[in-house]
This record gives sequence, structure tokens and C-alpha cells, in this order.
Amino acid sequence: MNWWNKHETLYYWIWWTADSASLLYHWLFNWRYVKSTFRLPVLKKSSEFHNKKLDKIIKQREDQTVLFSPQELEDFAREMG
Repeated sequence: MNWWNKHETLYYWIWWTADSASLLYHWLFNWRYVKSTFRLPVLKKSSEFHNKKLDKIIKQREDQTVLFSPQELEDFAREMG
């Protein structure tokens, strides 16, 4: 217990320094992700463009005629098996 009383402040100083360094490291490491939040308008426009393209593709797929029904495909799979 005598050692603890003599070195208690040193222990807390080391703990605080290590904890602060860890937080600073992670903050700097993640700075590129923080910066990416400033590009949200560009990302929003890009997502709107891709949503429009997907809507067009889905509409084209809906307009296509179905060649085989699911039941016909199951029957064919049974015949082949």
C-alpha cells in the first residue's frame, strides 16, 4: 500500500496520457469520415440520380412479358430431376 500512496499520481498521469493519446489518435484517424459529412449534398444528388435510373430499370422489367410461369418452371425442374 505504501507504493500506491507514493505513485498514485504517477499512475493517474500515465492513465490520463494514454487515454488522451488514444482519443486523439482515433479522432485524427476518423477525420476523413468527418470530412465526408461535408460532401452530403453531392452524395444526395448522386443517390437521386441512381434512384431515377433504378426506377427506369424496374419499369422496363415490369413491362416485359413473362415467358414461363413459376409453375411451369417447377414442372420442368421435376421432369428433369
